[in-house]
Amino acid sequence: MNIFPGFFRKAFTFGLLSLSAVSLFLLGGCESEKGSRSRAANTEVDFIVATPQDVEYSRMITGRTAPVLLAEVRPQVSGIIKERLFEEGADVKAGDVLYLIDDAIYKASYKSAQAAMHKVEANNNVLRVKLARFKSMLAQKAVSQQDYDDLDAMVKSSNAELRVQKALVDEARIQYEYTRIKAPISGRIGLSNVTPGALVTQHQAAMLASIHQLDPMHVKLTISATELSSLRRKMAEGEMEPGSFGKVRLFFDDGTPYAHEGVVDFSDAAVTADTGAVTLRATFKNPDLLLMPNMAVRAELVEGRALQALLVPQPAVSLNADGSASVFILGEGNVARLRTVKLGGSKGRSWQVVEGLKPGEKIITNGLRYVKDGMKVTLAGEGK
Repeated sequence: MNIFPGFFRKAFTFGLLSLSAVSLFLLGGCESEKGSRSRAANTEVDFIVATPQDVEYSRMITGRTAPVLLAEVRPQVSGIIKERLFEEGADVKAGDVLYLIDDAIYKASYKSAQAAMHKVEANNNVLRVKLARFKSMLAQKAVSQQDYDDLDAMVKSSNAELRVQKALVDEARIQYEYTRIKAPISGRIGLSNVTPGALVTQHQAAMLASIHQLDPMHVKLTISATELSSLRRKMAEGEMEPGSFGKVRLFFDDGTPYAHEGVVDFSDAAVTADTGAVTLRATFKNPDLLLMPNMAVRAELVEGRALQALLVPQPAVSLNADGSASVFILGEGNVARLRTVKLGGSKGRSWQVVEGLKPGEKIITNGLRYVKDGMKVTLAGEGK
């Protein structure tokens, strides 16, 4: 049986099919290339005009409130608490008596010191009168110089003893006054940690109560040291308006904005080693006492204000592998020109261009897929 005729017929048929497939592929590729050239030649683009505007840059960070003043009330003498004279959670004024300590011992010591001082004072008066008499008698040679000198030394010793006794009276008086524990600052006092009858000791570690000054209120913020250095550099180079850094707006957890704006009034001189962050502190008015100590808040920190800045939509900017950026400018005759630019900060979905762009120039924002440098383009809507 001869198998060659069937074999040649199958091979011929396969060859025809393969040739047809290659032809279709080549024809499709040519048509695709023609379509691409046709789309490029008729590229429609949109543009915006670079218009200077003042731009405020800000970022959202977390913060925590802290009282401007915090006083921990502790006893300065030992004794038994006789009475608590404040209402927990109420406002107190500096100098208000908060606790009374049993003062019997301290009162007796104060009176004893006074009595000792009066005794020394009386003796001192007698010696001084006698010294005055001896002085007149010495002129008449009625007493010897030695007797006069001895009496003069006794008077000086008595004067010194009197000063010591007066100091002891002052010390006893201070101890006696410390039995009335007073508020060191004005503010809102918290819970009392002791009740009448409790024994307290001088300078004990456990506080009796704490007082917070709530108006104004501090808010502590943290920012990267690198970001803070960058902001300061931009200020120095004129990219940001001098003095525009530091305004702060607060928001509660539910998104409600706080009514009063604050301002950063302190920047820590050291960087936290673990986090590489710097602590900032802003001060806020708190007349309604809505801010409480240790409350977590969201803060919008104003990084700065750029005057007459040029903003370009981010899709219009090409970020290159070497770190540079470029945009297409619409030149005369609707010719696209590639322009290298220097970017600054970002605002929303736009970049600030700090170099390479002039006010009034047209930036291509849409239809950039087929745009090449030097290509003439069609403006969207023309000829329709």
